[in-house]
Amino acid sequence: MERGIYMIGAKMKALRLEHRLTLEELADTLNKKYPNTVNFNKGKLSKWENGKEEPKLSSIRILADFYSIKIDDFYSENTSSSSIEAIYNQLVPPRQEKVYNFASEQLEEQKQENILDFPEKGRIPTIQNSASAANPTELTYGDTVVEEEEFERIPSNADFAVPIIGDSMEPVIRNGQFVFVKEQPDVEDGEIAIVEIDGDGVTCKEVYRDYKSQTIILRSINGLYEDRVVSPEQIRIIGKVVF
Repeated sequence: MERGIYMIGAKMKALRLEHRLTLEELADTLNKKYPNTVNFNKGKLSKWENGKEEPKLSSIRILADFYSIKIDDFYSENTSSSSIEAIYNQLVPPRQEKVYNFASEQLEEQKQENILDFPEKGRIPTIQNSASAANPTELTYGDTVVEEEEFERIPSNADFAVPIIGDSMEPVIRNGQFVFVKEQPDVEDGEIAIVEIDGDGVTCKEVYRDYKSQTIILRSINGLYEDRVVSPEQIRIIGKVVF
């Protein structure tokens, strides 16, 4: 099932990119075309595309109609083109509900089984120069002071920790909070990253790609802050924030 979730997400992302839509544009278009159904938003779509959450059949049905494809096109190639929807549609509503509830329970059990263990305590390198959650800091990433600090819980894939200054990533990341970072040169759309801008400032933002204008959108979670639009040449992704 887990492989299926990632396959669904990969196909959703491929279709969106094929139609040259950002996550926000797709969400707005779906909400206008299919009012009073599913409340689409960029965060939800991003979770689906990255395999972090599985969309319900009702959402897949809407996306299939929007892209003019069959529902089963989202699923594994090992599944026949009509088996999933055909079997489900042949059931009477009470049995459909049982199937849905059972599948939901199995998915939840699987998610619990796949949760990574966190050590009770651990030490990890910390970057003492903070990353701003509003505007880039005046200090460059290269000027950082690295120390080792102990935390109660550390994600197993974290490489270092950095303090965040500012409230633009609240309520997910609070002012003054340390975040854990996996060092990597790129992130998926909608993921939170530590980003160096113009070689002289570091910030913490959600990262999105605007394929129409070939620009990068650095977005705050706090709606009081406006997006910052930069060219790919202006930024360097230091790593992804992990929880």
